[in-house]
Amino acid sequence: MFSVRLHKLIVRKHQRNNPFKGFVALSLSVLTCFFATVATDGQKAFSYGSDDVYGEQRGARLSPQSVLTWWSHDATGYHPAVGLLIENSTNRDLSGILIRFQGRFLDLRNGYTQVARDEWDGEFHRNQQKFIKLRGPTPYELPIDKDQWPRIECKVMCRVGTVNDEATQDLVVTRIDRITMTDEEAMEKLRQDQGRRIIKPQSSAPSEPRRPKETKEPRREPVKPLVATAGSLNGDKPTASKPQPAPNRGVGLNRLLAQTTFAGLGDDFFAFEQAFKRPRETDAKDAAYTWAKFVPDADGVEIIVGSKGRTGKADIILAVIPQFLVSQESQVVTLAQLLYKKHKTDRLKGPQYSVRYLPSGRVQVGALSGTGCRGAIFFPRGQVGNENNYLIQLSRLPEDLDNLLSAQTRRVPMLSVYSPFAGIDTSN
Repeated sequence: MFSVRLHKLIVRKHQRNNPFKGFVALSLSVLTCFFATVATDGQKAFSYGSDDVYGEQRGARLSPQSVLTWWSHDATGYHPAVGLLIENSTNRDLSGILIRFQGRFLDLRNGYTQVARDEWDGEFHRNQQKFIKLRGPTPYELPIDKDQWPRIECKVMCRVGTVNDEATQDLVVTRIDRITMTDEEAMEKLRQDQGRRIIKPQSSAPSEPRRPKETKEPRREPVKPLVATAGSLNGDKPTASKPQPAPNRGVGLNRLLAQTTFAGLGDDFFAFEQAFKRPRETDAKDAAYTWAKFVPDADGVEIIVGSKGRTGKADIILAVIPQFLVSQESQVVTLAQLLYKKHKTDRLKGPQYSVRYLPSGRVQVGALSGTGCRGAIFFPRGQVGNENNYLIQLSRLPEDLDNLLSAQTRRVPMLSVYSPFAGIDTSN
């Protein structure tokens, strides 16, 4: 109020001395007040807008699903490494937003810390899952005795978008396992769901006050009259037969074979979603073929379905079965028959066994055939990675399946499970 009165006095003084100078002073004062108001409002609008963006990015948090740690071996030595399966559990699409990851590997013996970083800004839709791998840059020399290996603690953190330190999220804190693998073998194990599941602590519901138990008098049975019975001359007591427990059909591969809802060759992708849930991974970059990987609830079994063009029909099926799930070879043949479900009355013929000798070793193949279908069963040929799996391949296309899959394996990452068998002729 004081400044306004002083301003009026100055204006009046100028008006008495010179009317033109008074008019100029009045105009300058009005313009000064106007620009000061606009600047203040603009600053508020800018600050409010930045707070909203920061609030959205700060609220975006990722959910780790499983973790796998190992010692990664290369030409320089052994590096501590960690792999994570993470899920976009937020309520919005994070595609195109920069997500930065940092892994800190702490040597508990001497306190030495090395840092690994990674980032991406690709597609990351709601409920989509991604794999990340972080490896320490400094190599170690590991002795033969595993008890003398360094004890490494690993902590993985991430930031979603442009945020400050307060919005950094801790994904997992764990120890490096005393096992050596290549990065490809480790990530394949993680894809086969062989990592350690990360269980989120559930909030306990408030307990209700306990009610006093009602005491009831025991029901008295009427006294039965004594009846004489003939006993055994040998003095043995009669034993009641114990009921045998029912076999557990939910173990291993039987869990999948016992499903009531199934999908197979010629079915639409929708039928596979109903039978095995939505695909874990898809590839539709090439207009010639569309691929989708389904992971049923069967401890590591994967079903990869290929459709020629954009029809959405299953023209090619690859089923990957870890060897530890199979107790009898007939289980693998039964799964192949279920995936050939379009011709239930016509059973698959085979397998017709044969052996191939490759530069990498011996491979056993069982050829399959049916009405409008050709396929094969590849038997495990090793103890690690994709070589420790049974592989079923089925196709209803007239093209040579082995050449087709060999070409697609070079382009589609999810078909890497077929790489140990690529180029093997199964027509004979």
